[in-house]
Amino acid sequence: MRAQLFVLLVVVSSVQALTPYHGKLIHSGWGAIVDHGLTGDTYAVNENTIQIIGFSYDGNPPGGVFLLGTDKKYSAVTGAATRDPTATIIANPDGNFQALGRYDNENITLRLPPGQVLTDYTYISVWCRNFTVYFGGFDIPEGFVSPKPQNIGPLTHRAHAVYSGDVTIIDDKTISILNLRYDGQGPDAFFYVGVTDSVTTQVAPYGKIPDENGDSGVISGYAGKNITITLPDNLSFTQLKWFSLYCILFTQNFGEVFIPENLNVPPALDVAAASTTAGVTTTTMAAPVMNCEPLSNKLQISWAVEDNSIAFELAGTIDRETDYMAFGLSGSDSTFQMRNADVVVGYWKSGETAKAVDYYITSYAQCAPNGGACPDTSVSNGGANDITNIEGQFSEGVLRIKYKRSLTTGDSRDKEYKISGPGQHIVWAIGPLNSNDETAKHYPSAGRISIAKTIQFGRDMVNNCPELAVKTTVAPIPDFKPHHLYGTEDLTVFTLEIGQAGSTQGYLALTGIQSWGIAWYVNGILIPELHLKRGVSYTFRVGGGTDSNNGARYHPLYFTNDIKGGFLQTQGSTETIYEGTVDGVSQQYATGGYCEWKLTEAAVQATLSGKVYQTFEEFKQDMYLDCDNSSQYTNFIFTPDSNTPDLIYYQCYTHKSLGWKVHVYDELPTESPSSTTQAGSSASGIDSTSKQSRFKGSSAHSINQSKLAKYIIFLIAITSITLF
Repeated sequence: MRAQLFVLLVVVSSVQALTPYHGKLIHSGWGAIVDHGLTGDTYAVNENTIQIIGFSYDGNPPGGVFLLGTDKKYSAVTGAATRDPTATIIANPDGNFQALGRYDNENITLRLPPGQVLTDYTYISVWCRNFTVYFGGFDIPEGFVSPKPQNIGPLTHRAHAVYSGDVTIIDDKTISILNLRYDGQGPDAFFYVGVTDSVTTQVAPYGKIPDENGDSGVISGYAGKNITITLPDNLSFTQLKWFSLYCILFTQNFGEVFIPENLNVPPALDVAAASTTAGVTTTTMAAPVMNCEPLSNKLQISWAVEDNSIAFELAGTIDRETDYMAFGLSGSDSTFQMRNADVVVGYWKSGETAKAVDYYITSYAQCAPNGGACPDTSVSNGGANDITNIEGQFSEGVLRIKYKRSLTTGDSRDKEYKISGPGQHIVWAIGPLNSNDETAKHYPSAGRISIAKTIQFGRDMVNNCPELAVKTTVAPIPDFKPHHLYGTEDLTVFTLEIGQAGSTQGYLALTGIQSWGIAWYVNGILIPELHLKRGVSYTFRVGGGTDSNNGARYHPLYFTNDIKGGFLQTQGSTETIYEGTVDGVSQQYATGGYCEWKLTEAAVQATLSGKVYQTFEEFKQDMYLDCDNSSQYTNFIFTPDSNTPDLIYYQCYTHKSLGWKVHVYDELPTESPSSTTQAGSSASGIDSTSKQSRFKGSSAHSINQSKLAKYIIFLIAITSITLF
């Protein structure tokens, strides 16, 4: 009891009022000699934003501006009768270049020019352009390090299966936890912060804090979720020593991460460059004067040409946790074309910062060693990421990403932005990221407005953009239910073709993994779980394409212990491939003529207008099978044996996440899962004769048609359309 009382007394003695955090101090005051009532302390919010606390200036005579030097020390220019020729005038707190008015002990925010950071400058001053005199100023310390989000490592694993990826302090009130896992079994568990040297029970204002939704109740379990948590107004991470998952009732620490001393992160203030309100991370950016064109009612592009470079702001109404947005120059000089396009893909990396990545698109396919929608730095492209000066803001569902690149980079994968001549054709998209933080197939272009198809980037400044609508809550979309196919002795033949992945209600809902946008269909069903018996030889009729030069239509089938597959992308040393045979010869994979399940054109237009499929019958009416007549199915014989694990996966050898599970048994179960549909239990069959006849020369009728039809069922499977 004495020990517990002692701890309590220590905690109580440490409670103090929160000292406002403004960022990292650059300089207090305005130097030894000041005029016109200059006062204020100057702080770095991040590398391109500063704020002055308690700024005063009498505004007389008119003509005062903020002048930042890029070469000389302030002591070398003060008293000079002319302006420092290397110095730069920056915008005032209102975002324009008019003379400063009167300020009386105010807090103001200043933004550096696009593409510039604080370390590009040597001093900060207030200078009068009417009389060419300095009213006050100071040097920026050499080696100054601006605030930025700080990765403090993962949570420790102490109890209740607590685990996480990187934990990042975004600003002094915001923390991001990646891949959080917790079994939810703690009876009185909370997110918990403290100021003691070890994790112990705390007293207010320290202790439990709200979860990522702002709720203050006992937390539930997490299964690999990325979350962002905001501290209450009376707390700051700059005063805390640790963050944990903690059970108050049993005084049990489930896992913690310690916070470094002298934390150098952005402040979370309304005027600051990084703040969080109810889990929304923002970066306040004064709007510079830029051109702007709407690309859709969800996406806009702004730009300004600066000497030999061009600065962009891409703004979109997207989901911060899952989506990307892309903009760039078309692959064709005469139309909208994604193939051979040069684009920048922007997204918000959870727990980190905004990202903008240089892409070159060689084909309408997932990025692979043979091409696709790939970063310039990929093996297939062999270029460089020429995007610089990246910064971002996310607020109320709108992501804004600023970036910069040279008009001409010299990279063979980059096109030239022209500032003279006719407008250039452009491309754009919004879509989901895959597990590698690369682009998956974009969403249907719902809600298009009259968009710019070409842009003349050297034009006079014109802003044609309306205000982007705040993202609204949409009605939930029903998830597709899993289906199962059983490889009995009467059903040993499976036909595999490519089809639409069904967006969030299809592949993602069934597997928890983001697909590219296409997936395997087995006997006309979207990624059913297969159930096979050891010792039985099964025929897999493969229709995933044979042209290895066209990644969008080349999907070899193989069996693997890797949940995502795509062996060619990783050459993973830990992956095991379970071989089959083609014409009696052992092979790791098999290719066959290309067949794809597609929506009719009328259905495509309906999905663009927001149609959501609710039933299988609706889906069946809108789908058709489109096959390449240049080839035929290939029979891939696979015989699971005693060396085959109980769970493997049918996947694509060149691309990740197209297939799903294969359950292997010594004896097949007699009862199927009650929550799913067995093959053959529905009257919704496919006319496999008409399907097979699309291939010239196909040995289509080697299959017993009546037996095949008995086991076929469709699954509602699509809200996506063909890539780009």
